[in-house]
Amino acid sequence: MKKSRIIQAAIVVAFAGLLASCGPSRQYPEYSYYPPRSESSFSLIINPNPRIYATRYYDGRYYYRSPEGYMYWRGNDNRYYLDRSYLGKVRYNRNEYNEWNRYYNRHSRRY
Repeated sequence: MKKSRIIQAAIVVAFAGLLASCGPSRQYPEYSYYPPRSESSFSLIINPNPRIYATRYYDGRYYYRSPEGYMYWRGNDNRYYLDRSYLGKVRYNRNEYNEWNRYYNRHSRRY
């Protein structure tokens, strides 16, 4: 009689373990094949402040590299404008883009 109760308990534990293991063991993101796109927004124009350390480029222009790795160029009004190559990687609003674009249309250097 004791042996049959032990066997029944072992079968119940094995069955419960089998049911628990049937579910997915890992949680996959929705788009597991592509790296996640940055959803944070960065300013297209930065006003100068004491924390910004500008470096001189070889052609004489000054630039600032943000902690995220984006490069900003110093304009004639002493503000820093995001480099054109990073424009597709950040989110921005229409007003910021219009102001940024006005600067780039007037002062862009083409080498």
